[in-house]
Parts: sequence; C-alpha cells; structure tokens
Amino acid sequence: MSASLWLSWQDNVALTTSDDRSVVTGPGKRIAWRAVAPEIVAAMRRLNPPGEDEGQLAESVLASGGVHSLARWYHHVDELFRRGLIRRALYASGNLIATVVPLGRELGSPAPTDSTAPNASGDRHLPWVLNPHRSSATPDKSYLLSRFAYIRREGSALVLESPLAHARVVLHDPRAMALIAMLAAPTTTKLLAERATEMSPSAVTSLIALLADTRIIDQVGADAEPSESDHSALDTWEFHDLMFHARSRPGRTDGQFGATYRMPHLPPPSALKAADEPPGHDLYRPDLQRLERDDPPLAFVQEHRQSIRRYAAQPITQEQLGEFLYRVARVTNQWKSEVDTPTGSVTMEFAARPYPAGGGLNELEFYLAVRACRGLEAGLYHYDPEHHRLHPLCAADHDVECLLDEAAASAGIAAETLQVLVILTARFQRLAWKYESIAYSLILKHVGVVYQTMYLAATAMGLAPCALGCGDSDRFARAAGIDYYLESSVGEFLLGSRE
Repeated sequence: MSASLWLSWQDNVALTTSDDRSVVTGPGKRIAWRAVAPEIVAAMRRLNPPGEDEGQLAESVLASGGVHSLARWYHHVDELFRRGLIRRALYASGNLIATVVPLGRELGSPAPTDSTAPNASGDRHLPWVLNPHRSSATPDKSYLLSRFAYIRREGSALVLESPLAHARVVLHDPRAMALIAMLAAPTTTKLLAERATEMSPSAVTSLIALLADTRIIDQVGADAEPSESDHSALDTWEFHDLMFHARSRPGRTDGQFGATYRMPHLPPPSALKAADEPPGHDLYRPDLQRLERDDPPLAFVQEHRQSIRRYAAQPITQEQLGEFLYRVARVTNQWKSEVDTPTGSVTMEFAARPYPAGGGLNELEFYLAVRACRGLEAGLYHYDPEHHRLHPLCAADHDVECLLDEAAASAGIAAETLQVLVILTARFQRLAWKYESIAYSLILKHVGVVYQTMYLAATAMGLAPCALGCGDSDRFARAAGIDYYLESSVGEFLLGSRE
C-alpha cells in the first residue's frame, strides 16, 4: 500500500457554523470566513482526529463543487496549516509513521503555486506543503539532517525539531527513527529506500519530503554542503543559541508564554532564601541621605563607567563591600499579595531590591568568593539581603581557589591580584513557578540589570568593577554545597579597590 497524508484538527480546535459564517477556533487562535461552500464545510467536519486522507478530502470537494471549490479548499487548508490549526500525518500500509505539528502563531507563507493545475499524470496537486506528488525528493537528490535538528522525548513519542522549523515532527514508527539516523551523512532518497527495506519506497519518499518541507533536513548540493549554508547569517548561530532564541520568544513554538502560574500544585517559592543562623558577618550600612547628597551625578557615573581589571595594592575593605552590597542587593521592602492561579488564589511573598525584576520575584542570590578583603577572611560567603549580613559557607578550599583563578583567567589578569568575585545564582523555581517558556530568558535579563547596577554603584564609590562572561556552575555548586538544578550560578562580577 502506498503512503498517504491525512489531515486533522490540532488539539482543542473546533469548527462552528452559523448562517453564512464558518469559524475555526483554537488556543489563542481564530479564523472566520463568510460564505464557505457547503462541500468545503463538509470536508472540514471530517477533520476530527484522526482525520482523513488528504487526497480523498480533495476528491470529495472536487466532485461536489468543481475546480473552483477545490482551489478554495486548498486556500483554506493552507491558511489553517500556517495558523497552526491543523496537522498532517503520514501513513504507510495502515501504520502511522509521523505527524507534522505546526508551531507558533503564523507559519511562513509558501512560494505561490498553481494548486489546481493537473500534473503530467492528470492528478491534481495536493496543497503546497508535504505533498509527495510535488515533492523535490527525487531518487538522485541527496539529503542531510540539519545541524540545528534534534530529537527529544515527549510523553511516549520521539519528537524531531529544529529552530529553523515552524513545525515539529512526531515520530511514531521505529522505522522512521532508523531512517533519521541514516541522514547523519549525505544520502540520496534512492539509497535510503534501498536501506530502509521495511518501508515502501513511497513511504520513504514521502517522509523525506515531509522532513524537507519542515527544514528538518537539507538538500545537499554538488559541493556536499547543505542548502542552509546558502544563508550566510546562519553561520553565526550555534545550535544552542538559536534553539534558546527560538523557544524563548513567540513565533516558533506552541508553548505557553508568560505568567501562566504553571505549578499551582506546588506552594510558591519563598521570596528569600533561608539564611543560615548567626553567627554571620554584619555589614556596614551607609547613610543613604549622605549618599544622595554627596554621590556624583548619574550622568557623570554613566559617562565614567568602565571595566577595570587593575587594583590598588591595598585591597577593598569590608566597609566598602558592605556599602556596595547595600546599594546593589539589599531588601528594600517586603510584602505579601494574593495572585490568581489556574487552581485559585494563592498568597505569594515579595521582597524588593534596588534593581527591577520580572514580576517582582527577585530570584537572584549573591555570593562572594573572597581572596583579599581587609576585615574579612578569605573564603566563600552567601549574602543575606534581608539582614545585610554575610554568612560564611567554606574557607578558601580547592574549588573556591579554582573559581577565583578561573575568573582571573577570564578577565586576563594575574590570579594573585584578584580581590573579590561576586557570583550571581538563580533560584529557578522562583521564576518557573509563575512563568512559562521565558523563565530562563528572564533570569539572563535580570543578570544584565544587576551588572549595570553593580557597575554604577562601583563607579560612584571609586571601586574597580568588571563583569565576566562565564563561570563554572558545577564547581560553584560543589563549593557552596547547593543543588545544581535548584540554584545555579548564572553570572560573575569582579570587584576590587581602584588604583
């Protein structure tokens, strides 16, 4: 039996009709048409999962309404697919091979084609996308898995995705998974059909066409380079960067976005991390009125802000460190508020800081790895922003020393000159409890906000600041004795006395 494509509605999509109006609605999406032909409405009513063979649907529209109705049917199907309201499934010999699930709010428009023109055999073309009769997947063309493609598990199925694609491909049949593995090197459709002996040649060709249409695989030219290399802008993207960008912004994902309060079954994480009991090091508290009176103007501080990697012979003092943390990271206000979640109202704690944060959640924690500070022993400390106090975690052991040495190497300075390394961590659950798809993206934005706040405070105080681009999160988790997945380092910043 040859391969066939089936059309069906996406999950939670419904068709309603009244008078001369037909409306298709789905999660956050809606299409309304007037005066839709009865044969087209009848075909759409047959799209309830698992749907129906795409060719048979087209033939029924053609038989009842003629060529004009068929053209309108193709137009509606194209619009529904681009809006992510219908999906396509590939069947072979009665077995479900793969399903194409559109992503995002609006798929890119296809190149214009005459969808009603008959082909050489007299058959009319199916819609533009995933049509094996119109596919370029001919036997002699070679294909290669995109370097941006990846496979992951979703439930009990394997999902094939790429940040280049506006659709994901769900692989239901192990034979399809084996075929994907063959595409790790450039391979022709003919050779794939010969190797995939358990699949019919038409099924192989149809699956290749499906993957090519979604940009999961690339056609390889005579120079053995994939077609994506023709797009020079892609050369600058690494896989993880493009993946993170595509999945943390609307457009190429069907994930929920924003404040969905997706974990109402868990209590909201506390506004503040539980601090160790005293003894701790109470820090110097500056006079804010004096700072407001005597600090240099903001314009001066902004103009003179710069990264400084050379330090004075005398290291920073504990008083300067206390003033710096007071300016940057202390708790300025605390309150509780009722928030509406999918399961009802929940009381949530909030603790404001001197810098802004998404939702006022303030998930960042401050740690200090100290090599030289007058009045403070070397070692690793956690900052308690509520009581403005440092809690020692450990002495300057091997991991702490390595964190300091690696920070110095990152800044290109001699390790023995480094004074204080500020390490920012994120309590992930604090943001993930409320935000969906954008939680980690927000964390990185907050790190940037804190970096600027630290730069301005250090410049106003006459200290030497320098933000770093990376740090070893595993090593820090060992040194601090914290769970990497509950709280992990996300930013590093050097601070010292200025020459």
